[in-house]
Amino acid sequence: MIQKSQFTFVVACTLVLLSALPTFAVEQFKVSKYGKGVQIWFEAEAFDERDSEDVYQLGKAEKAVDPADDAYGDIVTNAGAGKKGWILYRFDISRAGGKAGDWRFIGRVINPSNHSDWLWVLGDDGDKIPENEPVFVRPDHIIFEENVPAWTWKRTGDFGQDGGTVNELQDGENVMMIWTRQSSLQVQYDVFLWSSDLEYQPTDEDYEKAEDKTLPVQPDGLLTTTWSRLKRQ
Repeated sequence: MIQKSQFTFVVACTLVLLSALPTFAVEQFKVSKYGKGVQIWFEAEAFDERDSEDVYQLGKAEKAVDPADDAYGDIVTNAGAGKKGWILYRFDISRAGGKAGDWRFIGRVINPSNHSDWLWVLGDDGDKIPENEPVFVRPDHIIFEENVPAWTWKRTGDFGQDGGTVNELQDGENVMMIWTRQSSLQVQYDVFLWSSDLEYQPTDEDYEKAEDKTLPVQPDGLLTTTWSRLKRQ
């Protein structure tokens, strides 16, 4: 009976400790030093959370839409048919050698009918991840309000203007959320990046040559690491 109680206590402590550790969806990403700054790149399908499986969906894996030719892996689209939703990403700019300040959000996208979305960034737009849709204002939060019939690295957000693309990021981990405005199955999100050089214009070649990175703690070793920390308490 004592052994069972001890085991239950250890499991409970482990779960509590796991919940306290930072969570990262973007386990594989790329970093670079182009232009006058640094960049962190990650593919759109590497999201951390979404509010519904009925809105933002994977193109190939969830059969929402066939990814356009020359996509890097899978894509994210909006299959909500008028429904609203959100998709969330966590990323750590320190892995690219980046520091807090103004950064530009850029996407490799297809969007032939300027079906835009909203961008929300923790710290810049609020101190707590929202449970309900925040109040968004055009042009402050709008992204991809552009006609993009073929794969393009789009660095502007509102017909050639910055829109919501320039945001103040924090040191270390950051959180971004894309909320539905107009996006539809016409939209394909392939790769996202943040650049500390606000004037940097990426290319496919830049992405391909960027340095591959992975998180220092992999899922297979997470429990072992947690147990080691638990024993040190």
